[in-house]
Amino acid sequence: MSALVAHCTADAAGTVTFELAGAAAASGAELVLRRRGGATPADEVRLPLTGPRAVLDRATPLAEGRWDIVLVAERGDGAGDGAGDAGGQPVRPGTRDVRALVDRIPGAGPVTVRVPYPTADGRLALRCWVRAPHAEAGAIQLADGAMTVRGVLYGADAGDGASVEARRNPSEGAAAPRTHRVPLTGGADGAFSFTLPYAELAEPAMTARRLWDLWLLPAPGADPVRLSRILDDVWDRRSIHVYPAYRADGWLAAPCYSGDNNLLVRLDPRT
Repeated sequence: MSALVAHCTADAAGTVTFELAGAAAASGAELVLRRRGGATPADEVRLPLTGPRAVLDRATPLAEGRWDIVLVAERGDGAGDGAGDAGGQPVRPGTRDVRALVDRIPGAGPVTVRVPYPTADGRLALRCWVRAPHAEAGAIQLADGAMTVRGVLYGADAGDGASVEARRNPSEGAAAPRTHRVPLTGGADGAFSFTLPYAELAEPAMTARRLWDLWLLPAPGADPVRLSRILDDVWDRRSIHVYPAYRADGWLAAPCYSGDNNLLVRLDPRT
């Protein structure tokens, strides 16, 4: 089955409009969004086609994750009748107008971001984040064996005793969880900054890569907020933001981003 092409436009409020090109959809056809790994009715969203157009309204709830997009024929033909069903005609990305997502400032309520993007195998998908509250990482300065991060906190206020906590990434299978905290400096309109030295993250002596997740604690005992960078049109920062490594005796350290745009610190043994 040949793939259709869909042009899409995303606005800053979270609405995404899809325009099919190259072939006419059958009457009653729908674009179906399916969240990867999902197995509940909420993990499938159907968008009716009006002519060649389907609209994902900002008010339509989508859980955080990656959503694959297919075209299915009218209900009742056996294609795509349930969450997790693999049926449907693949959709390839055409023009993606995501300019409205750049440098956006979210309004009140949960921070919701929806970025249409091409997958590695050439299909159209949608990356969605839903964060409440949200700590948006901004400029990162590197000097003297430390990283200084500036950002903005949305949906919470940083009070006395606010801090940033570095936590060993659970994917490493560390024998025991380790954490390291540094103070957070708050400013007007949610602005914040902190400086994280690398040296303590490199103890004890390293023999393999270490990844540290970064969490903002608005106050002592408050729920932690994951530091990430999502308020633009980049769906995967791993190869977009690449920072120089600090070279110490026996190890290298640098900030980096995960495939989900979460901010990390990466340390590698130096041989």
